[in-house]
Amino acid sequence: MNPALLQGSHREQWEAISDLDSFFKRVYNYFDERGLRCILAGRLISLGMLAFTIALSAYLAEAVNWDGLVNECVDESTCAGVKLLRDDSFRSPSPFLVLFLLVFSVYWLWMLLHFFWDLRALLEIRSFYRHKLNIDDSELLVVSWDTVVQRVVELQATARLCIVKDQLTAHDIANRILRKENFMVALVNQKLLPIEPLPGLRLSVMTKTLEWALEVCLLDAMFDGSGFRIRPSFTQDVRGLQRRLFACGALTLLLSPFIA
Repeated sequence: MNPALLQGSHREQWEAISDLDSFFKRVYNYFDERGLRCILAGRLISLGMLAFTIALSAYLAEAVNWDGLVNECVDESTCAGVKLLRDDSFRSPSPFLVLFLLVFSVYWLWMLLHFFWDLRALLEIRSFYRHKLNIDDSELLVVSWDTVVQRVVELQATARLCIVKDQLTAHDIANRILRKENFMVALVNQKLLPIEPLPGLRLSVMTKTLEWALEVCLLDAMFDGSGFRIRPSFTQDVRGLQRRLFACGALTLLLSPFIA
């Protein structure tokens, strides 16, 4: 996004936003999550929950005396003499636990860095709402999306968000926000995606994890840098698709205790 667009200049701006798809998605996500404070609170809570899950999993796996509880605890009298916690816990952790903590600690740090990396974009969108759309974060709790779209459409006349056409419509904005989702719906409707959990079972299941994997493997690789043109080589790169599917499958299996 061009910084000049956010600085409240009264002159007509012709420096168009290069990636309108990404921009309008960020505008909608900011509205959907109801402003900067709600977004930051939600992401901080997610980081805390992930850290708690990692710590609790490691503690249960290493500190609890599972051998005594399973093999020695037969009745009330024998269970009374079994220690709940191991005396040598975490002194010589198993290689699996070390690998577990290493992988998920790196993942947590990556999520933390991603949190700080997104701050600049979030501040830009907040500035866009405040100075261009005249909508504060407190108003996002009551304002409708139709109102936001109408103000963006009116802004096109002076800010020139898009130079391809003189006027933007609500339909244009919706198409850009839902471009990839429309492709996903078309693939499902044409039965090109195997979303049945068992062969022959007339039940379609699309979990958030599966949706993410399909988006990464198919849609992200389908479009070029502009975000709205299909790569000419996409339909020919079968091996690349196989590698992406294998990598997503392995990552999903590795993170299966933490994602659904």
